[in-house]
Amino acid sequence: MAYTNNRFCWRGVISTDTAKTTPFYTEVLGWKAETIPMGDSDATFFQAADGKNCAHTAPPAMDGVPSHWNNYLRVESVDESAKQAEANGGKVLVPATDIPPGRFAVVASPSGATFSLFHEADADATDAGDGEGSIHWTELHSTDLDADLAWLKSTFGYTTEVMEMPEGPYHLLKSGETMAGGAMAQQADGAPSMWLTWVKLAEVDAAVERASQHGGKVIAPAFDVPNIGHMAILADPTGGVFGVITPAAPAS
Repeated sequence: MAYTNNRFCWRGVISTDTAKTTPFYTEVLGWKAETIPMGDSDATFFQAADGKNCAHTAPPAMDGVPSHWNNYLRVESVDESAKQAEANGGKVLVPATDIPPGRFAVVASPSGATFSLFHEADADATDAGDGEGSIHWTELHSTDLDADLAWLKSTFGYTTEVMEMPEGPYHLLKSGETMAGGAMAQQADGAPSMWLTWVKLAEVDAAVERASQHGGKVIAPAFDVPNIGHMAILADPTGGVFGVITPAAPAS
């Protein structure tokens, strides 16, 4: 189906050394990589097991930016959403800009968690699949959760449902009746606010082992969350953090 408004529709693996991280992701996640011309340069895209593009990799646009995953939120108007993001207490880090796939801007929440606003140039663009290696979920880990939740609600019209978890309240972000992501307080001491992307895999433990073998780092060893799944948090060789998850089977 076509991109869903106010849902994350794309990911960029921003890396300070793409020559090192590209083979890491193909080995660890089973992705395939394809480099194609894009405007005045080349772009490397990752495909999940179903052959659908699910992310791209690129170096940071500015010096001094560390490796990270950049999540793209589909909006009706990048310009209007960027204005609202700033008016409601966030920051616009990159103003609305046209690129071959569409129009984007980079914004930050009040606590500093960054992501991109995006509207596609191709009206027939569709969300990726949900099979092996696909993007399963995206969630905010915030150092100022109250401020960020208020900003997300006022800027994008989200409503929330609260799930009580051992680590504290977990907020499900909803756009109408559509689940758009999650939000929770940052649990790692000294870590900044960030959006964490989870990749769906059948064998999380094997992926953890492969990550260690290919220069990555295990941030959180594999663990289970009842009714959610078996998961782990990893970092690529240049520090880009992501999660891997085998979702729990649906309740019968």
